[in-house]
Amino acid sequence: MIRLLDINAIAERYAGSLIKVVGVFRAAIPPNTTFRSHTQAFPTPSPGFVFGIRGSGIFIFDGTSYELQTGKVLHGGEGMSLTMRTEASELEYFLVRYTLHEAGQPDPSSAAVHKPFELDPGITPAMAELLNQLRESFYASGSLAAIRTGYLFQMLLHETLSSSLNRHNDDNREIIEQARNYIHSHYMQSLSVAALAERHGLSAKSFSYLFHKHTGVFPIDYLIQHRMKRAQELLTMSDAGIKQIAASVGYEDALYFSRLYKKHFGRAPSQARRI
Repeated sequence: MIRLLDINAIAERYAGSLIKVVGVFRAAIPPNTTFRSHTQAFPTPSPGFVFGIRGSGIFIFDGTSYELQTGKVLHGGEGMSLTMRTEASELEYFLVRYTLHEAGQPDPSSAAVHKPFELDPGITPAMAELLNQLRESFYASGSLAAIRTGYLFQMLLHETLSSSLNRHNDDNREIIEQARNYIHSHYMQSLSVAALAERHGLSAKSFSYLFHKHTGVFPIDYLIQHRMKRAQELLTMSDAGIKQIAASVGYEDALYFSRLYKKHFGRAPSQARRI
């Protein structure tokens, strides 16, 4: 399960801080290997981002496992134990370690610094180039190289967060499209926001928010609109009774259905009949 924090909140946290890159490494772990790089006695010295370049593996921060795959990014906090493990696949990755300062205080207590989290930006061509440039710049000498390193890290952070946000929004759009299709196919059944949300592993509140964001209406209103549209088609195309049509679009109470229909179209269902 992806532990996805609020990406905008992460961006805000870094935007208000001074960041110094303290290490850039490209490494590979062979298949079927377990490597305990940091223990409780010798924990991680600083926070860092791990970019999956090729293959897959498991990073275990303080006993909690995170899967790193190509295109995924993990953030590990300072002061943590870390075990890395691979199975059949070799894992190749970039590690970018940094320190964070705000108002003269190094590494303030913050979820963005001390807690692990996952991002799913994919590996864009821009990100791959930034990682290579960042490593070259970090190991170059001189103050100009140090300034360039800080600039490249900011660019990399922006590319990572913006790509993650775009992919997250795409995933949300797909969820809502699936929900709409489900409503279109099951509108005649008893449906609730809670049941629709549960189908997609969301809370009713989150599902309603996303549905409204992508469609402009809340899910119950969308369901009613679709039912009323289907009812109007049935009223004009068949001789079925009002009670029968009400039941066929999901309403056992014909009187309640008639009130909804009149509210939606401004006239009673009986007035929709062709003369």
